Amino acid sequence: MGDILCWRGLLASERSRTRALCFVAVLVFSVSMSFLQLGFVSIAPFGTRLCYAMGLLAPIVVASLLFGPWLGALEGLLAAATMCVHAWLEPLNIVEKWLVFIMPSAFVALYTLLGFCAGILFAVALRNNPSGAKRRLLLVAACVAPAILASIAFDAIVRGGPFVASFTYAELGSPYMQVACDLVLMACATLVCDYVVMRWYEFRQYMSVRTIVRAQMIGVLTVVFVATLAICFVAITRADRNDAYRSMRSTLAYVRDQCLGRRARANALEESGELDRLSKGVRDTILDDVSVRSAVEEYSHDLGTLVIVEDGLVVCSNNDAYPKGKVFRDAFGQDATEFVASLARTSSMEQTLMVNAADRTELAYACAVAVQDNCYVLMERGFSSVFDHRRETMAGAALVSLAMIAVTYWLGSRLLQRVLIGPIERTTESLEKIVHGDLDVLMSETGSVEFASLSAEINETVYSLKGWIDKAERRLESELTAARAIQESALPTVFPSVPDAFELYATMTPAREVGGDFYDFFPLDDHTIGFLIADVSGKGIPAALFMMRAKNELASCIQSGVSLVEAMTLTNRHLCEGNDALTFVTVWAATFDWNARILTLVNAGHNEPLLLQDGRWEWLRGSDGPIMGFSEFATFESRTLRLGVNDELLLFTDGVTEAMNSDRKLYGEARLKELVEANAHLAPRDLDAAIRADLAAWAAGADQSDDITILTFRT
Repeated sequence: MGDILCWRGLLASERSRTRALCFVAVLVFSVSMSFLQLGFVSIAPFGTRLCYAMGLLAPIVVASLLFGPWLGALEGLLAAATMCVHAWLEPLNIVEKWLVFIMPSAFVALYTLLGFCAGILFAVALRNNPSGAKRRLLLVAACVAPAILASIAFDAIVRGGPFVASFTYAELGSPYMQVACDLVLMACATLVCDYVVMRWYEFRQYMSVRTIVRAQMIGVLTVVFVATLAICFVAITRADRNDAYRSMRSTLAYVRDQCLGRRARANALEESGELDRLSKGVRDTILDDVSVRSAVEEYSHDLGTLVIVEDGLVVCSNNDAYPKGKVFRDAFGQDATEFVASLARTSSMEQTLMVNAADRTELAYACAVAVQDNCYVLMERGFSSVFDHRRETMAGAALVSLAMIAVTYWLGSRLLQRVLIGPIERTTESLEKIVHGDLDVLMSETGSVEFASLSAEINETVYSLKGWIDKAERRLESELTAARAIQESALPTVFPSVPDAFELYATMTPAREVGGDFYDFFPLDDHTIGFLIADVSGKGIPAALFMMRAKNELASCIQSGVSLVEAMTLTNRHLCEGNDALTFVTVWAATFDWNARILTLVNAGHNEPLLLQDGRWEWLRGSDGPIMGFSEFATFESRTLRLGVNDELLLFTDGVTEAMNSDRKLYGEARLKELVEANAHLAPRDLDAAIRADLAAWAAGADQSDDITILTFRT
């Protein structure tokens, strides 16, 4: 229960300042609704049966949903207080006027309780954070109890008031219809609010600054628009009321003068004795023409009610609700005479009740003027007559306000784009280029002190960054140069040659400063030499470090006197130890006994070489085995060949056959074979040079993508 009472609404995660601004916006909206006379909305869904929908329930439930039960209760309190102030200043109808005349505290308590209860019900409905249709159904269900409570309480207060006799059933309307209207109003406001907030949280992280600012501008301008309408409504209402006051005072002055003049003429006729010579019918007709009744009846009842009261009795009226001879207090209340006398004495206009042309009670404005002692002329004009053109005037004001708001939004958007959004976007674009390595970007935003300072700081940072990068590149270049020198020194450059036995030559060109390819050769005894070529996975320094390790392990194991298969197996186990990066190496290794002319070879996943025998170059297939450094359980097999005089082996890494030109086409095995067949007569050194020259021609300036290593062995 504590969690429900402490629930802070859908905006719980927002900062306090944001929550406060949103609460003020909802409060302004509710205040504007009161002064737009939307606190109670009179509707007629079926014929003449009216229903008063409680418009203020919408902002109250929105506040409860956004801010939780406590701020929902505060919104209800403030909205009800504003409504009561408006009912005292300018009520919409009799029902709203009763809020002051009966007990405004009842409505304040009701709306406060509604805000709190709605917040509690929303907290329960959203406790498990439902989604989709279930969430919507729970929110609507949470509105049912507040709608019923509001309608029952409203009906009880209105029907229990002191002026209930002034109403008919049709005027009060059906309580069931009111429950339905209040429920629809609350449910629509709740669902729209929940949808907007959820979409805002869902997409806010993907919104640009422009979208966020424009969305907030729309929200602010909407509140400003509603507040502007409320101000216009109040101004138009006051203007209409003042016009009505001037018109009624003018009419009363005219009627008073007519009454005085006609009484004076009637008295003069009676004193002159001229009427005595006339027949009774003619005399009554003449007296009737100059009586005050004719002055009152000539004024249309549609423009207002005129009543002449003398000594507490109705003398005449243009409204059948006040017949001649009726006691004035019976029609107007116990304090009727004092009320009229006060109006005449103060020349003021006050609110009262009147029976309109449809024989229904409505609020009205009343003015009075004294004709003689204890004789007054009272004039009443109903609200519908006083504010007859207010709707059309408000429609024009709304259109003008909407146009001004639209222009303000357009100008504000353009101004924000020029002053804020545009510089931010250009700054972001420049920063993206900098992040992607373009350090030649120069910021030049000078539209404001802040952006000028930001541009200068970014430029200074980029300048410093370029200096650091240059320094790091020089240091790295120096270190790589040293590493390349170390790597080159590790590769033998003096190639052995035994007359009538063999001739060997090899070269390695890394794709970067250092590479992962290597070759090696070493004597095993006085008539046997071992040689190999290898390719380490990857490039750069990691490959170079693993290459040094693999080279040393291979040389050590092969020279240890064990068989070539055992040497490869032992080397593989050593390379697997501590190889967390899973770096591997392909190796083609062989030993050659030139006395027996026997070549023993082991291929550990390396490119198969080309063999020149009997004057023909062919691929030495069928000797492929597992790579080294990947699995310590790998097994290797050896193969032996007898090499004759002028037989030749061409060993190479995949940097040769996979060399690409500018069209990203591979050099390929077929082109390599064609080249060596055309140059079979060349010595190992010259054949190496011919291959490299053809590779350069093929690449035609394209970057070297992989290390290129070639080893040529001729017997």
